[in-house]
This record gives sequence, structure tokens and C-alpha cells, in this order.
Amino acid sequence: MKNQFVSWNLDFVGFSASLLCAIHCAALPFLLTLAPLAGLQFLDNHWIEIGMIILSLFIATSSLLGSYRTHRRYGALMIAMLGFGLILAGQLLEGEWQEMLFTSSGGFAIAIAHIVNWNLIRQARV
Repeated sequence: MKNQFVSWNLDFVGFSASLLCAIHCAALPFLLTLAPLAGLQFLDNHWIEIGMIILSLFIATSSLLGSYRTHRRYGALMIAMLGFGLILAGQLLEGEWQEMLFTSSGGFAIAIAHIVNWNLIRQARV
């Protein structure tokens, strides 16, 4: 039972981190126009993006692989892999709007993967 609580906790953290990442990627172009006025220049830092991606990857791997041992279904893992693929594509493509579109879509996909994982854990308990 304790393992399920830790997994649920990681899903919540992963969902939150992925959702914040998606919002960050979608809103960054709009915020950058106001950045000089609000002191938000630090948001346009490639290392912050890399750090968020690594954090999200670590949390998703820990949560989803740990939960897979409980429910034995690939759905959440496949959605998360799609999300990280979209994020990677967004990082590799040139062009501001392509990066924003792919990266924020990937963040939302990873957040959805955590929601699917919550549901799979709940179904496995029944």
C-alpha cells in the first residue's frame, strides 16, 4: 500500500511539473514581450528548459515504471513516450512556433499520461 501512495505522489508531482512545463512553453512567447517590464528575462533560458525536461523525465520514469509493476498496462508509458518525443522534436526543430507547439503538446501529453496512470492504479486496486 505504501508503494501505491509513493506512486500516486509521484504522479501528482509529475502531472504538476508537466502541466507547468506545457504552460511555460505555450506562454513564453507572450511573456517575453513583457519581460523587460516585469523582470522575467530569466524565463528565456535554454538551461531552464533542459532542467524542466530532465526533471519531468526523471519523475515520469520513476512514477510510470513503478506503477507499471502494479497494473501491467502500457497505456501511460506510451503516452509519456509520445510526449517526450514531441518535446524532443520541439527542441530539435528550428522556428519559434514549431518549438512552442511541439513542446507544449508534449508537456500536455505527459500530464495526461500521469492522469491515465492514476486511473490504472485505481483500477488495479479494485
